[in-house]
Amino acid sequence: MVTRFRHGIASNFDGALQGEIADISTAASSWTGALPYAVQITGAYVTQETAVTVASSVVTFEIDGVAITAMAATITAGGAAGQSFAAVAPTGAYRLAAGKAIEIITDGGSTTASKGTVCISYKRV
Repeated sequence: MVTRFRHGIASNFDGALQGEIADISTAASSWTGALPYAVQITGAYVTQETAVTVASSVVTFEIDGVAITAMAATITAGGAAGQSFAAVAPTGAYRLAAGKAIEIITDGGSTTASKGTVCISYKRV
C-alpha cells in the first residue's frame, strides 16, 4: 500500500498530517511522516473516494504499537462516494514525541476498493 503524507501548519502552531490511503478496504498499515517536535493528537478525519459496499471499513491509529483510544473511524457501507466521512477524537492526552510516526491501520472490512483521505490534527506541546 502506498501512502503519501505531507505536513501543514496553521498560524497558531496547530497543524495536521494529511495523506491518502491507497485502498481503505484492504487490511494494511501505513505510517505518517515524523515531525521534528512533540505534538498532542487532537483528532482524525477520514473520507473515502468510492462508496464502499457489503460491509463498513474501520481505520484505527497507533503510536508505538499502542492504540489511540476512541480513534476508530468507521466508513459506513452504502455511503455516497466522497461523502462518507468519519471524525474521531482521542479520549486521552496522546502525545507524539519528536521523530515518531503514527501508524494508520485499515481493517479490510469492505470488498470495494476505495482510496481514503486521512487528516490527523495536532497541537504542538
